[in-house]
Amino acid sequence: MAKNINKTRTDVILEKVPPLMGVVLLLTPLVVSFISPEIAAVIIILLNVFFLYKSFSFAVLFAISLVRIRREESVNWRKRLDSLLNIGDAIKQIDLNIDGARKLTYQEYLVANTNKKVSRLRFWLDKFETLRFLKIERNELRRVQTNVTDWKDIQHVVIVPHVKEPESILRATMEHLKNQSFPTKQISVVLAAEAADPNGVIVSEKLREEYKEVFNNIWVTNHILQEGEAVGKSANMAWAGKEVTQHINKLGWDKKRVTLTSCDADSKLPKDYFSYQTYLFSTTPDNEYLYFNGALVLYNNIWRLPFYARVKNSMSTIYNVGRLVRTDKLVPFSTYTTTLWLIEEIGYWTPWVTPEDFHMFFKGLFKYPKKVRTIPMYMKIMSDAAEGESHWETIRNNYKQERRWQWGISDDGWVLKNLFTTPFSKLSPRMIYLSVHTIFDHIFGPVGSLMILVGGNIPALISPEFGYTVFGANLPRVSSSIIQLTLFCFIPVIILDIFLKPQSNKSIITRIRYLLEWVTQPFVGFILSVLPGLEAHTRLIFGRYLEYYVTKKKGD
Repeated sequence: MAKNINKTRTDVILEKVPPLMGVVLLLTPLVVSFISPEIAAVIIILLNVFFLYKSFSFAVLFAISLVRIRREESVNWRKRLDSLLNIGDAIKQIDLNIDGARKLTYQEYLVANTNKKVSRLRFWLDKFETLRFLKIERNELRRVQTNVTDWKDIQHVVIVPHVKEPESILRATMEHLKNQSFPTKQISVVLAAEAADPNGVIVSEKLREEYKEVFNNIWVTNHILQEGEAVGKSANMAWAGKEVTQHINKLGWDKKRVTLTSCDADSKLPKDYFSYQTYLFSTTPDNEYLYFNGALVLYNNIWRLPFYARVKNSMSTIYNVGRLVRTDKLVPFSTYTTTLWLIEEIGYWTPWVTPEDFHMFFKGLFKYPKKVRTIPMYMKIMSDAAEGESHWETIRNNYKQERRWQWGISDDGWVLKNLFTTPFSKLSPRMIYLSVHTIFDHIFGPVGSLMILVGGNIPALISPEFGYTVFGANLPRVSSSIIQLTLFCFIPVIILDIFLKPQSNKSIITRIRYLLEWVTQPFVGFILSVLPGLEAHTRLIFGRYLEYYVTKKKGD
């Protein structure tokens, strides 16, 4: 059990407010049922309707995000980045290409396709798609042709914190960095080991020797846990970030043109990650205040997981993909990029905080409320799902990983404190909106799901005579019908998720079996999502703090 580090009495009181609000929300139908079962029934129906709305809207968001991911992954980001060097000439060349595509005849199309028999319908469809793509490229260049940052001045630093990860996982991460379409001589890597791992520095030095010719720099750090620090990623990142700053000060780089990427040890950045991120960075005003976040996809090892772990991690991935669309409340998660200048301005990572990703975002938001925001990157960042050598170990690892994610509620008290202590003149509607949304999502996650599962039966159990009324007799049926509609919303999501998962050589029968596994989702969700969330909230209420739990990964 972790200690209560660097917290005042006010901090301890405020951090208990969100989970206690969850308890109040959970007990409201129960308590109100003693007073007025009719009002309790109305509350339950409204809650079911709200959950239906959330499910429907999320299905739409997931579909939109998936379409955008497929669209953005089809873009040649390196070529688009190169076009920024001379936008005028690039637009002229596209105009010529558009003119050539319009004049293209069917016979010329056949010659270009080595005289293969292609239908005229296919010809017109390809011609239409080519013209559409070229016009999009031209419109994009016209949109960004002013105030563009010279991307050749940008340096990228990737911090990879690791502790006891298999060497194969770290090497795979380095390979993905090596294969970037962006010039790797503008990329530096920090292999941030933990002193608690006796092999950490040894593996880091070995990888540095292997890849030293690929990147601009490879720096190795070794974090020693200090007094007042909590075990975890945040303390390691703070240590590595400060050491990186010393190197960059010596190199004389402009910190507003140096991006810092927090990359989990098993996160496989796609080959266009830095070309895409650099393009967005170069073409967005106030770029030194921005965070960039892609979709964490837990599908590296999805096909070798047991069915329950596959369902659980599919739900987590679907959520990670769908959340990108809501830019108004998008907070970075897991692997993200921002500038070294902003990191230094907000005092680096807080070494006694567990949920480091969204804590870092809110540190920036509270300091620069009108500037800081998250830019979505519609790109898959592949990662490993938690697994183990046995079913029990797999269940335990997934449970503990979810509990750590749900432990994000532990930082909500700090968010509330900042809201209450920020002068009214400096409060912005966006700051309040993002804070409230984040806290609500943390509270409602496990509590709301539990209420949906059992809420429809509570009034009749508390007040049996209410169960004999028309309203009381129909409440379970109405509640159940709304829940069934909610489940129907997930059918298109499950189907679309097929296109998100890595392709495999599984038979049609096996793929159908994978689809049927989703019938276990309510049970899997309760055991591996709701219960760890409730445990995290309960621990916070009683001050039983969690240490950072490193998710166990097998590697190749």
